[in-house]
Amino acid sequence: MSKDLPHLTRIASIRYNPAERAFEAAVTLYDDRQVFTYPVSLRAPMDAAYEEVTRTLALVACRRHDRGQPTMRARRDETFLEHVPTRVQQATSALWDRLLRRAA
Repeated sequence: MSKDLPHLTRIASIRYNPAERAFEAAVTLYDDRQVFTYPVSLRAPMDAAYEEVTRTLALVACRRHDRGQPTMRARRDETFLEHVPTRVQQATSALWDRLLRRAA
C-alpha cells in the first residue's frame, strides 16, 4: 500500500464527464472491517495519465474518510458476508463490477 493511501481502496470503474471536464468514480475504502464507498470527482483533462487519475481519486476518498465526512457515502459492515462462501462473494462482486461498467 502506498504511503499516502492509508486505507485499502478499490475503484470499480472510472468515467470521464466531458460537461464537467472531470473524472468520476465510486471509490470503495476498507477500514476496520467496514466498507465505505465515496463518490469522487477530479477535474482534469481527458488525456491525463491513468495512474495519476486513479491515485488521486483514491487519495481524495481517503482524505474525505479520514476527515469523518459522513455525507455522500455508503457504509456497510464486512461481517454481513461472513456466512456467505468465498466463491459466492467473488462471483457476486464480479457480477456487480460487470453491471456497473455497462451502466456507466
